[in-house]
Amino acid sequence: MFEMPLFATAAVLLSYLLGCLNAGYYYGRRVHRQDIRLAGSGTAGARNAGRLFGKRAFALVFLGDAAKGAVATGVGLSLGPESGALCAVAVVLGHIWPVQLGFRGGKGIASALGSLLLLAPWLLALMAVVFALLKSIGQSSSHAGIAAFWVGAAGSALLYGAEQVAAMAVLALLLTISHLRKRKDVARPD
Repeated sequence: MFEMPLFATAAVLLSYLLGCLNAGYYYGRRVHRQDIRLAGSGTAGARNAGRLFGKRAFALVFLGDAAKGAVATGVGLSLGPESGALCAVAVVLGHIWPVQLGFRGGKGIASALGSLLLLAPWLLALMAVVFALLKSIGQSSSHAGIAAFWVGAAGSALLYGAEQVAAMAVLALLLTISHLRKRKDVARPD
Protein backbone atom coordinates (compact mmCIF):
# COMPACT_ATOMS: atom_id res chain seq x y z
CA MET A 1 0.00 0.00 0.00
CA PHE A 2 1.21 3.50 -0.89
CA GLU A 3 1.98 5.69 2.12
CA MET A 4 2.83 9.35 1.68
CA PRO A 5 5.25 10.97 4.10
CA LEU A 6 3.98 13.99 6.01
CA PHE A 7 5.91 16.53 3.91
CA ALA A 8 4.62 15.02 0.67
CA THR A 9 1.05 15.05 1.96
CA ALA A 10 1.44 18.69 3.00
CA ALA A 11 2.92 19.56 -0.41
CA VAL A 12 -0.02 17.98 -2.24
CA LEU A 13 -2.54 19.80 -0.05
CA LEU A 14 -0.70 23.11 -0.48
CA SER A 15 -0.57 22.49 -4.24
CA TYR A 16 -4.35 22.17 -4.33
CA LEU A 17 -4.71 25.38 -2.30
CA LEU A 18 -2.25 27.20 -4.58
CA GLY A 19 -4.27 25.98 -7.55
CA CYS A 20 -7.36 27.56 -5.99
CA LEU A 21 -5.81 31.00 -6.49
CA ASN A 22 -7.23 31.62 -9.96
CA ALA A 23 -5.36 34.50 -11.57
CA GLY A 24 -8.29 35.27 -13.89
CA TYR A 25 -10.78 35.58 -11.08
CA TYR A 26 -8.55 37.84 -8.99
CA TYR A 27 -7.46 39.91 -12.00
CA GLY A 28 -11.10 40.49 -12.97
CA ARG A 29 -12.07 41.42 -9.41
CA ARG A 30 -9.06 43.66 -8.75
CA VAL A 31 -8.68 45.44 -12.08
CA HIS A 32 -12.22 45.42 -13.52
CA ARG A 33 -14.36 44.87 -10.40
CA GLN A 34 -16.01 41.95 -12.18
CA ASP A 35 -16.39 38.22 -11.58
CA ILE A 36 -15.30 36.84 -14.95
CA ARG A 37 -17.21 33.65 -14.24
CA LEU A 38 -20.41 35.62 -14.88
CA ALA A 39 -19.52 36.50 -18.48
CA GLY A 40 -17.95 34.97 -21.57
CA SER A 41 -17.38 31.25 -21.12
CA GLY A 42 -18.17 31.43 -17.40
CA THR A 43 -14.73 30.24 -16.30
CA ALA A 44 -11.90 31.88 -14.37
CA GLY A 45 -9.15 31.11 -16.86
CA ALA A 46 -6.82 32.95 -19.20
CA ARG A 47 -8.90 32.45 -22.31
CA ASN A 48 -12.00 33.97 -20.73
CA ALA A 49 -9.92 36.82 -19.26
CA GLY A 50 -8.56 37.52 -22.74
CA ARG A 51 -12.03 37.34 -24.25
CA LEU A 52 -13.37 39.85 -21.72
CA PHE A 53 -10.40 42.15 -21.06
CA GLY A 54 -7.97 41.78 -23.97
CA LYS A 55 -4.60 40.27 -24.86
CA ARG A 56 -2.72 41.80 -21.94
CA ALA A 57 -5.16 40.20 -19.49
CA PHE A 58 -4.81 36.87 -21.28
CA ALA A 59 -1.01 37.01 -21.01
CA LEU A 60 -0.99 38.03 -17.33
CA VAL A 61 -3.52 35.42 -16.31
CA PHE A 62 -1.88 32.69 -18.40
CA LEU A 63 1.53 33.43 -16.87
CA GLY A 64 0.09 33.56 -13.35
CA ASP A 65 -1.69 30.24 -13.73
CA ALA A 66 1.30 28.59 -15.41
CA ALA A 67 3.60 29.88 -12.67
CA LYS A 68 1.50 28.32 -9.92
CA GLY A 69 1.62 25.00 -11.77
CA ALA A 70 5.40 25.19 -12.04
CA VAL A 71 5.87 26.23 -8.40
CA ALA A 72 3.63 23.47 -7.03
CA THR A 73 5.27 20.83 -9.22
CA GLY A 74 8.75 22.07 -8.39
CA VAL A 75 8.08 21.82 -4.67
CA GLY A 76 6.68 18.33 -5.17
CA LEU A 77 9.65 17.22 -7.26
CA SER A 78 12.01 18.38 -4.53
CA LEU A 79 10.43 15.62 -2.42
CA GLY A 80 10.55 12.98 -5.16
CA PRO A 81 8.99 12.03 -8.51
CA GLU A 82 5.79 10.66 -6.95
CA SER A 83 5.24 13.88 -5.01
CA GLY A 84 5.95 15.94 -8.11
CA ALA A 85 3.33 14.04 -10.08
CA LEU A 86 0.76 14.31 -7.29
CA CYS A 87 1.42 18.04 -6.83
CA ALA A 88 0.98 18.61 -10.58
CA VAL A 89 -2.42 16.94 -10.47
CA ALA A 90 -3.38 18.72 -7.23
CA VAL A 91 -2.62 22.22 -8.52
CA VAL A 92 -4.73 21.60 -11.64
CA LEU A 93 -7.55 20.19 -9.52
CA GLY A 94 -7.42 23.35 -7.42
CA HIS A 95 -7.55 25.54 -10.50
CA ILE A 96 -10.53 23.72 -12.00
CA TRP A 97 -12.43 23.20 -8.73
CA PRO A 98 -11.32 25.92 -6.26
CA VAL A 99 -12.92 25.50 -2.87
CA GLN A 100 -13.18 29.23 -2.09
CA LEU A 101 -14.92 29.95 -5.43
CA GLY A 102 -17.62 27.34 -4.96
CA PHE A 103 -15.69 24.81 -7.08
CA ARG A 104 -16.11 27.01 -10.22
CA GLY A 105 -12.67 27.82 -11.60
CA GLY A 106 -10.87 27.71 -14.92
CA LYS A 107 -10.27 24.88 -17.33
CA GLY A 108 -6.73 24.09 -16.22
CA ILE A 109 -4.65 24.34 -19.39
CA ALA A 110 -2.19 27.02 -18.21
CA SER A 111 -1.69 25.37 -14.80
CA ALA A 112 -1.12 22.00 -16.46
CA LEU A 113 1.39 23.47 -18.92
CA GLY A 114 3.27 25.13 -16.07
CA SER A 115 3.39 21.79 -14.26
CA LEU A 116 4.66 20.00 -17.36
CA LEU A 117 7.46 22.51 -17.74
CA LEU A 118 9.08 20.77 -14.76
CA LEU A 119 7.41 17.36 -14.66
CA ALA A 120 7.79 16.34 -18.32
CA PRO A 121 9.45 19.13 -20.34
CA TRP A 122 10.16 17.02 -23.43
CA LEU A 123 6.45 16.43 -23.90
CA LEU A 124 5.82 20.15 -24.40
CA ALA A 125 7.56 20.10 -27.79
CA LEU A 126 5.51 17.11 -28.94
CA MET A 127 2.31 18.69 -27.68
CA ALA A 128 3.14 22.01 -29.39
CA VAL A 129 3.54 20.21 -32.73
CA VAL A 130 0.24 18.36 -32.31
CA PHE A 131 -1.53 21.58 -31.30
CA ALA A 132 -0.10 23.50 -34.30
CA LEU A 133 -1.00 20.73 -36.74
CA LEU A 134 -4.57 20.49 -35.50
CA LYS A 135 -5.00 24.28 -35.51
CA SER A 136 -3.67 24.40 -39.09
CA ILE A 137 -6.45 22.05 -40.24
CA GLY A 138 -9.13 24.13 -38.58
CA GLN A 139 -9.59 22.60 -35.13
CA SER A 140 -10.58 24.95 -32.29
CA SER A 141 -7.96 25.84 -29.69
CA SER A 142 -9.85 23.80 -27.11
CA HIS A 143 -10.02 20.65 -29.23
CA ALA A 144 -6.42 21.00 -30.38
CA GLY A 145 -5.23 21.53 -26.81
CA ILE A 146 -7.08 18.54 -25.41
CA ALA A 147 -5.86 16.32 -28.24
CA ALA A 148 -2.30 17.52 -27.60
CA PHE A 149 -2.61 16.50 -23.94
CA TRP A 150 -3.85 13.02 -24.90
CA VAL A 151 -0.98 12.61 -27.37
CA GLY A 152 1.34 13.84 -24.63
CA ALA A 153 -0.09 11.25 -22.26
CA ALA A 154 0.57 8.51 -24.81
CA GLY A 155 4.03 9.87 -25.61
CA SER A 156 4.98 10.07 -21.95
CA ALA A 157 5.16 6.26 -21.84
CA LEU A 158 8.13 6.43 -24.22
CA LEU A 159 10.01 9.19 -22.41
CA TYR A 160 9.24 9.07 -18.71
CA GLY A 161 8.66 6.89 -15.69
CA ALA A 162 5.42 5.61 -14.26
CA GLU A 163 4.82 8.75 -12.15
CA GLN A 164 4.85 11.11 -15.12
CA VAL A 165 2.81 8.72 -17.27
CA ALA A 166 0.11 8.46 -14.61
CA ALA A 167 0.11 12.23 -14.03
CA MET A 168 -0.18 12.90 -17.76
CA ALA A 169 -3.12 10.54 -18.11
CA VAL A 170 -4.90 12.11 -15.13
CA LEU A 171 -4.18 15.64 -16.39
CA ALA A 172 -5.51 14.79 -19.85
CA LEU A 173 -8.66 13.35 -18.28
CA LEU A 174 -9.15 16.36 -15.98
CA LEU A 175 -8.71 18.81 -18.84
CA THR A 176 -11.15 16.86 -20.99
CA ILE A 177 -13.74 16.91 -18.21
CA SER A 178 -13.21 20.62 -17.57
CA HIS A 179 -13.74 21.41 -21.26
CA LEU A 180 -16.88 19.28 -21.49
CA ARG A 181 -18.70 20.94 -18.62
CA LYS A 182 -21.24 23.52 -19.68
CA ARG A 183 -22.38 26.54 -17.74
CA LYS A 184 -26.14 27.01 -17.98
CA ASP A 185 -26.20 30.47 -16.41
CA VAL A 186 -23.80 32.09 -18.92
CA ALA A 187 -24.20 32.47 -22.69
CA ARG A 188 -21.25 30.73 -24.36
CA PRO A 189 -19.86 32.51 -27.42
CA ASP A 190 -17.95 29.45 -28.69
